[in-house]
Amino acid sequence: MSYLRFAAALFLAFASFVACAQNRTEELMRKSGLWDQAAQVRLQMKAGVAEARAQAKAAGQEMLTDEEYARLQAGIDRTFAPEVLRETMTLYMEELVDPADQAEVMKWLSSELGGRFTRWEVTAGTVDEIRKAETEAPKLLKALTPARREQYRRLSVALDAGNTISTLTINLTTAIVYGVGLVTPNTDAEGAARAIRQRMQGQREAMVKYFAERALQTYSYVYRNATDAQMEQYVRFAEGVAARRYHQAGIKAIDQTISQAALALGQDLGASMQERRSKS
Repeated sequence: MSYLRFAAALFLAFASFVACAQNRTEELMRKSGLWDQAAQVRLQMKAGVAEARAQAKAAGQEMLTDEEYARLQAGIDRTFAPEVLRETMTLYMEELVDPADQAEVMKWLSSELGGRFTRWEVTAGTVDEIRKAETEAPKLLKALTPARREQYRRLSVALDAGNTISTLTINLTTAIVYGVGLVTPNTDAEGAARAIRQRMQGQREAMVKYFAERALQTYSYVYRNATDAQMEQYVRFAEGVAARRYHQAGIKAIDQTISQAALALGQDLGASMQERRSKS
């Protein structure tokens, strides 16, 4: 075999390996619900902006003109498009998730009970369910037995919920501010991003406490149809070493994916503002 043919054979073998790895990661994305949840982010963000604007109007405050609101919603459509988030998240998951941990986690996700929990989590991420949870979750949390509340507390600890959600919130906000600053004339983008991060980090302790409690409320709604025995199986899975490492890698992949999209959104909004100024 000539060197050229040998090199070509190596390339084909490597390409085949990469394709297999990507297929396994995409299967993990689908089994875990991340494939569907990535597509929900855009709708969740748009619904959140719409709700915040409606609340501001009800309070007699102006939050975004009609033109600004339309521009923001269009920007979210572009930068948080499902196909973009799915592709980006798959690449990060492939890079960050250990193959041995992935194999172990797939055993749970491929089980009947694991699939049931995934379906509950995906359903809970729809805008309609999120709105229902705002009303129902506090009542469900209040009605929990001590044993069930302890299960949710253990799940929150295993997932490091308060710290994780706080980090995602801070990074998302910082990325948007930085993105806007990059395309805004006479703006210190790094300084603006650093300032908002420092301010939010100063509130981190309170944020962690708040989001940890909110996690219990969320679990109360999402897993309301699970029996105590089923919940115990899920919690024990989440407390496992492989599941914890997988979760940490998954959160990092989600964080980087969302932050990347948020940066793009900030740049999109900043460019739109600059274009508007140049026309006026």
